[in-house]
Amino acid sequence: MVQQGIKVDELEASHFVLVHGGGFGAWCWYKTVALLEEAGFTVDAVNLTGSGPGLSDSNNIYSLAQYVKPLTDVIDKLGQENKVILVGHDLGGACISYAMEQYPLKISKAVFVAATMPFNGQSALDLLSQTQQSENLMQKAYIFLYADGKENPATSIDLDKDISRELLFNRSSTRVRLKNPPPVLQYKISITKSVDFDACI
Repeated sequence: MVQQGIKVDELEASHFVLVHGGGFGAWCWYKTVALLEEAGFTVDAVNLTGSGPGLSDSNNIYSLAQYVKPLTDVIDKLGQENKVILVGHDLGGACISYAMEQYPLKISKAVFVAATMPFNGQSALDLLSQTQQSENLMQKAYIFLYADGKENPATSIDLDKDISRELLFNRSSTRVRLKNPPPVLQYKISITKSVDFDACI
């Protein structure tokens, strides 16, 4: 944006809120945070409940509202006229979809980076389950869990740590600690407004 001559203070929103994917934490955005701040933007990279260095156990998260509370806390603290640009990666797409529904007047833009983008009545787990038989290497990193028995839909996922490290962190010089995504992936998104996606392009 800076190279294109766009002035940060002339934008509708210059505050980015970055939301990590399942098993990750705010740490995964460290390079993005540095680049955006260098360009003059305000940036918050949130650790969703049960993620990052916090002591929350992801198995004790029972709702999407509870999982995204750190994100909604950031939005709650905004001034009356302030808006943010939400960026969600992977399962963070479902989280920013939830925030967009809760705070439609506080969101300037939403960016889905290789992220779940659920339709009305879908959950992140619905979307991931659709690609369960995929040959995609990242899909192979998902281990589907069936708390209600194999004859019923999956209830959550785990990450194969070895595949994830090889695919995503094969150039990392430090040890990366992945956490299990919380079991709230079944939460169905309720979309109240229709969106003309052609107009978004």
